Amino acid sequence: MTSSPRPAAVSVVECAGDDPAFLASRFDAWFSALEAGLGGDLPTASVWPRAEARLVVADRQPGEDVRLLTATDADGRVVGAGLVDVPLDDNRDLVSADLAVPPAHRRQGVGSALARAVCDLAERLGRPRVLGEVALPVGREPGTWPGAVATTRWGFTLGVADVRREMPVPPDPAAAEALERLRAAALPHAAGYRWEVLRGAPSGEDAEAVAGLSSRMLAEAPQDALVVEPEAVDAAKVLARHARDVRLGRRMWTALARRREDGAVAAYSVLQRSAHEPDVLRQEDTLVLPGHRGHRLGLLLKLATLDAALADGRAEGWADGLRAVRTWNAASNGPMVAVNEAMGFRPVEELHEIQADVAAVRAVVGRA
Repeated sequence: MTSSPRPAAVSVVECAGDDPAFLASRFDAWFSALEAGLGGDLPTASVWPRAEARLVVADRQPGEDVRLLTATDADGRVVGAGLVDVPLDDNRDLVSADLAVPPAHRRQGVGSALARAVCDLAERLGRPRVLGEVALPVGREPGTWPGAVATTRWGFTLGVADVRREMPVPPDPAAAEALERLRAAALPHAAGYRWEVLRGAPSGEDAEAVAGLSSRMLAEAPQDALVVEPEAVDAAKVLARHARDVRLGRRMWTALARRREDGAVAAYSVLQRSAHEPDVLRQEDTLVLPGHRGHRLGLLLKLATLDAALADGRAEGWADGLRAVRTWNAASNGPMVAVNEAMGFRPVEELHEIQADVAAVRAVVGRA
C-alpha cells in the first residue's frame, strides 16, 4: 500500500520580471522549475529557450506587466514557478497565469500555493478573472493528466482547445512537389489579389495594415467559450513590438495581401525565427478578413513566407539546420486546420486555454 506525499511547507515570493536582483541571482532556479514543470513529463513539449525567456521577462513593454512567482520549500529549494501576465491596455478584468510544478514536487501543495499567490495578486489588482493553459499529449483524456486534473479541481473550465502542429523543413522532394501542387491549384482563385513579403519592420501604410489585421485576430479567430477582449493594436505598437523582437534575437517575415482593384487590405501571415531556437520556424498570425475568404489567400501567404525564409536561410547558410515549422490553431478552426493539414502539418500536442473566476479558485485553494 502506498500513501500520498505529505504536504510540504511552501512559501511563494512574487517579483517583477525586470527585477535586477531576481535576474542576477534567482532567474536560473526559477526557470529550471518552470521548464521541468511544463515539460518534464511531456516529451513533445516545445520548451521555451532559457536565453530568450530571460530577455522576454526583463524587456517590459508599454501595456505589459509581468510578475514572476517562485515557490520554495522549508529548505529553500525552488519547487515551483509561475509567470503571470497582467494586461494593461485591454482585458483589465483578468490576469493570465502559467504555473509549473516539477514532477518530483507534485502532490505536496506546491501548485495550490502558487494558485493562492495568483489569487492574491488578482485580488490586489481588482481583477476578478484568471486565465491559464494546460499542455497535454494529443488524444489524452484531461481527467488523466496532472495539470488538467489540478486546474479542474481549482475551478477552471475549458475556454478553447488548441493544437500545436509541426511540418518538417526543409521539405523533402516529395513534400516540396506537394506544396507546389497546392500553390498551382490555389493561384487561379487569388487572381484578383497581390501580395508581398515584408522583411524587417513594416513602414507607412504597411504598418497601418498590419496593425489593423492584428487588431482583428482575436475577434475573427475561433475562441469557443473563452471570454477575452480583442486587442487594440496601432502602428506604433507594431513597430515597438518589432523593435523588441530584434532585441530578442527574432526575425520575421510578414506576407501582406491587398485586392488589386482598390488596394483593400485582405490578409496577412507572419513567420518567425528565433536565434535562441534556430532549428524551428514559428508560424504566427495568419488572418484572412471575412470579405476576402474563399480565395486561398491563407495558404498562399503561408507559402510565400516559407519561401522567403528558406531563400534567406540558403543565402545565409542556416536553412539546412532547420527541423520544422511550428504552428498553433484552435481545434475548431476548420478552414485553417485544413490548410495546415494539406501543407503537411501534423498534430504534436494539445493546449487547453482555461478560465476561472478568482473567487471560485480562492474557495478551493483557500488562503495562506
